[in-house]
Amino acid sequence: MRRYLLPTVLVLALLATAGWGFYQRNQSREYHTYLDLQFQRQFYELIGHVENAQVDLSKAMVSGSSKDMTKYLYDTLQQAYLAQEKLTQLPFHHSTIRKTEKFLNQLGDYSTAMANKSIEGITLTESEFGTLKELQSYANLLSRELIEMQQEVVSGGVNFGDLRREGNRDLNRVDEQMKNFRLISIEERMQEYPELIYDGPFSEHIKDIKPRLEGKEVTSDEAITMAGEALRDQRVQNIRLVGEIENTRLNGYYLRATQGNGNGEEVSMAVSKIGGRIIWFLNPRDIEESQLDKKEAQRIAEDFLQQQGYKDMVPTYTMAAEGQMVVNFAYKQADVIVYSDLIKVKVALDNGEIIGMETEGYLTTHHKRDIKEPQLSEEDAREKLNSAVEVEYGRLALIPNSGNKEILTYEFKVKFGEDHYLVYIDAESGEQRRILLMIQQEDGTLVI
Repeated sequence: MRRYLLPTVLVLALLATAGWGFYQRNQSREYHTYLDLQFQRQFYELIGHVENAQVDLSKAMVSGSSKDMTKYLYDTLQQAYLAQEKLTQLPFHHSTIRKTEKFLNQLGDYSTAMANKSIEGITLTESEFGTLKELQSYANLLSRELIEMQQEVVSGGVNFGDLRREGNRDLNRVDEQMKNFRLISIEERMQEYPELIYDGPFSEHIKDIKPRLEGKEVTSDEAITMAGEALRDQRVQNIRLVGEIENTRLNGYYLRATQGNGNGEEVSMAVSKIGGRIIWFLNPRDIEESQLDKKEAQRIAEDFLQQQGYKDMVPTYTMAAEGQMVVNFAYKQADVIVYSDLIKVKVALDNGEIIGMETEGYLTTHHKRDIKEPQLSEEDAREKLNSAVEVEYGRLALIPNSGNKEILTYEFKVKFGEDHYLVYIDAESGEQRRILLMIQQEDGTLVI
């Protein structure tokens, strides 16, 4: 009897192992299919947002009403932002889509700048309309190329799940595979769009500002260690170097990693070569049903910045969309808000996880300012406001201008009718420097 026992046990063990292997194979196949469907959905949504952006921009250009123009430019901004979000969630090598990301950033930001002028009653110049037309033309090009890419995906040219899986093993092979994909040609065409000279955070005229970030130059291994320490609470692990980021204001290392949630989801980040600071971090995971309110999400973002060592940062405004909220922070020196030193933190509203951060503005411009005493008192500055507005608060703020300089102003939040505005009065001359409309929405506040 015993002589049959061992073979029987071995046979049962082999059957169990085979069954387990079959189960694991099925699980892997199902997860691979799930990934492919998720990426295809994100890709279709990317196309929709780009198409909407170019249509909204077209409507803005033909609108005879400044109010409608402002609305359509705002819609363009929203669609460009959402398109960029979808683009960064797809399994593409970051350097491969860098110019397309930049184009979407500039499309949204230039629309904001022109909306500001329209709100202030300033007629756009022929040159500015020409730039809008160029941007609309490239948005249309991008939309058409993406649609053709979609047709290649549907016909079986590229499987997103395969792209992600190969990307995990060898990004060079992904780049080779993408030569059959139209995104490479899109990137080449994007080099042709015009330089944008305007007052905005992504404008070309500030690209030569020398960053004030100080510290020693770190190696890629040191950057990986620093990123792991900074993002420990985000359960980031298996961090690896993908490439170097060069010819930008902040050169750095592009890193990817897996998140320790058992699903093998990937996150990406850039770490500066000087000082080893995180320039940006992105976790493009799917967001479940929202569970947190905006106050709780803002508190989480504030705590996160404290943990990262960023002191004296105050939230300015928020924007929520698709289950996630972006909180914008500005540096505060003494009693003055410094709007050049900006950080954005993105919070998932399903569980409060930090899923994004961008610090380039802060790392580029932050330093201790020699802020002089204002020549005007707050009461004197209030006198410069239109008597028809209702003032809700006033405070000192240092704001950037298009000449790479900073102006000390009084920031007044005012109400006129049903709308809220931010009015900036020069604290030295009393001149009105800027007016911004605060669009209060269910999902947050947009300032344009």
